[in-house]
Amino acid sequence: MKKTIKKIAVFMFAATVISSCNTVDFGNVNDNPNGPTAAITSQLLSSAQVSVSAVITNVDGINYVQQITEGQYPGPSRYTTLTFSYNGWYTGPVQNLNKIIEVNLDAKTAPAAASFGNNDNQIAVAKLLRAYFLHYMTDTWGDLPWTEAFKGIQGTQPKFDSQKSLYTYMFAEINDALGRMNANAGPAGDLIFQGDMAKWATFGNTLKMIMALRISDADAVMAKKNFEEAVASGKLISSNAENIRFTYGSDETSDNPWEDRFFSREDYVMSETMMGFLNAKADPRKFKYTKPAANGAVLANNFDEYAGAPNGKVNGNTKDFAFITNTVIGDKTYKVAIYTYAQVEFSLAEVAVRFPTWNIGGGTAASHFKSGIEASMMDWGVSALDMNAYTSVNTSATMADIAYEKYMALYLNGPEAWAEWRRLDAPALTPSIYANDQRIPVRHAYSSSVADNNPTNYAAVVASQGPDNLHTKLWWDKN
Repeated sequence: MKKTIKKIAVFMFAATVISSCNTVDFGNVNDNPNGPTAAITSQLLSSAQVSVSAVITNVDGINYVQQITEGQYPGPSRYTTLTFSYNGWYTGPVQNLNKIIEVNLDAKTAPAAASFGNNDNQIAVAKLLRAYFLHYMTDTWGDLPWTEAFKGIQGTQPKFDSQKSLYTYMFAEINDALGRMNANAGPAGDLIFQGDMAKWATFGNTLKMIMALRISDADAVMAKKNFEEAVASGKLISSNAENIRFTYGSDETSDNPWEDRFFSREDYVMSETMMGFLNAKADPRKFKYTKPAANGAVLANNFDEYAGAPNGKVNGNTKDFAFITNTVIGDKTYKVAIYTYAQVEFSLAEVAVRFPTWNIGGGTAASHFKSGIEASMMDWGVSALDMNAYTSVNTSATMADIAYEKYMALYLNGPEAWAEWRRLDAPALTPSIYANDQRIPVRHAYSSSVADNNPTNYAAVVASQGPDNLHTKLWWDKN
């Protein structure tokens, strides 16, 4: 009994102490005297921009469209991952960009934030990047929480916004950003353009053009308006010199992810599909996109040193297959493309064929088609002689031709190649015979945590968008 009384006494004392903690003011005892007292927007911007690399080097789309495949451990080329989480985008780069916009809009914090660049220019860059990330996210998952997101514990079960409404929002954000830009100082911490607002204007208008064409089968009115505005701006990528690329550092924490992937492993090889396309047209990019199989010099004379591997098969003898060129995987500082002049030219060629009433600022489908091929080949270092030989026999500018050449020009740009293949259904691809479900994914399914933690809104989005799997087409995917 005495022991019991003692335990109760100790418990009551502890409870009293804990209860009293709720009313005690400890002042600034837990404040870090060396920590910042306000948001440092330059650091928030740099941190957000690092995530651009995660978009442009994502391997899922590249495997889905069969430009590459895996070696010993097939995954994306077999479509094995069935659910994907979007949480990291919300809590990471998008939240950082939200904060940049918030402190630059608030009259109380804007003066201090201006030390990191003109307030409007900071807002403009943050909005363009936020639209870029959201574009990637919605083209991956479809409908997403947005207008009710970012509310912390006050909004743990947000509704899903339709993809159409997200596109409407993104166009408005891009237009607002472009309208805010001025000749004053660009944002500090800008890893992509070092605060050059003219380059950000090109980025914004190119993003706008690509988004407009993406939805052209779903909402031709919205698409035409935004496409024509981007063209009329005169600020699209107009040469390879203006290609938008991500700059990497030479240290292990900031270097090119492709180099890291091949530093001590050989997880990816060229797909037999991609090599078949290159061989069928004697495409000179074959020798720029790839390098010959390591075993080519030691095996039989009739061994194809540029052989591609079967998609989704366990290709354990990776040295028997062609690899991605050393230009990409052997250079820590290789600048991976975000958007290119070739992509712009093929977009103009497509509109000339499919939407002849749209204003593309001049030129014909044939001229833009040829310019797109030339831009792609010159960007990869193909000689003028080989380039001219190829364009002299590839003069047709039908939609099938344009879709094929855009696919080839988007080599290793997984999200864009996957999105354009879904939209155009070209070139024709055969799903991996080694997959359990032999259908190439057309979206990513939501993480299982969404159904568990937000059941009402999850049920609503499934009812409106369709089954939550890899095969429900997105709003803009009409073909």
